[in-house]
Amino acid sequence: MDKKLLRQLGFIDKALETSRNYFLEHFALMICGDNPYDYFVYRSSSNLTKFFHELGMPYSHDGSTRWRWVKSVLEQISIEENGTQKLLKIYYGLFDNKLNIINQNHSVFDDFLNNEEDSCDNTKKAKEVFRKLIEVSCKESSIPNFNDSLLDEIKKTEVVNINDKYCENLLKAAKEKFDKQQRKDAINDLWDIFERFKTYFDNSNKKKSTDILISKVSVFTNINNQDLEEEFLHLTSFGNKYNIRHHEHNKVILDDNAYDFIFYKMLNFLNLIIEVLRNIDKK
Repeated sequence: MDKKLLRQLGFIDKALETSRNYFLEHFALMICGDNPYDYFVYRSSSNLTKFFHELGMPYSHDGSTRWRWVKSVLEQISIEENGTQKLLKIYYGLFDNKLNIINQNHSVFDDFLNNEEDSCDNTKKAKEVFRKLIEVSCKESSIPNFNDSLLDEIKKTEVVNINDKYCENLLKAAKEKFDKQQRKDAINDLWDIFERFKTYFDNSNKKKSTDILISKVSVFTNINNQDLEEEFLHLTSFGNKYNIRHHEHNKVILDDNAYDFIFYKMLNFLNLIIEVLRNIDKK
């Protein structure tokens, strides 16, 4: 096998060894084309099944949440014989129909970015983000550090008008706290924003308001209501389970090392909601 190819496969092996859960979760979101990776091609349940079958991998969607199912498939593949090569084949399958591309004689990792044949800006961005995922996942810690790109996303959300100054100020405060290493308080602020968004459309009926919000996010993103409902319930349950917004003694408390990942995950979800609300408020 080509030495460069061996080296690039080594990067994926290291990503799996160092940050397995983080790498596979984000790779799964890319394959689905879900937020925050919506510049990847969006794949419905049936198209995900077709995608894996075309790659010669006999996996069929089982009706569960799409990205969670894809992650479970990636986990299974990663422990199979030649699993790393199969993961790389999946990556190339996102951009090319030639299933034997993994055996072609060219550098993999170097071509994740700045491929002259990539005429589509989304394709270039997608390859750049995958390369960044590899780089982040290969760090010694499995939790990515707070970085400039994330700071840029926070700055963008500070200035949008969603007719809720409290949330805008709270988001700004969360950013400042996170910069000052006050991670627990910063995440608590993000969950407060999340809870407030649930009553954005009807302050007297949270369930009704949340259903309206989910419906509008679904229309905006083309993500079906059931998947969004599951994500809302998951984040609500997660906040309760890990003592994010409460202080009962019987709650599980997160390790400090997990806060970077949790902050990034919730911030991305809030950014999506803010984008939806901003577009609504413009009308």
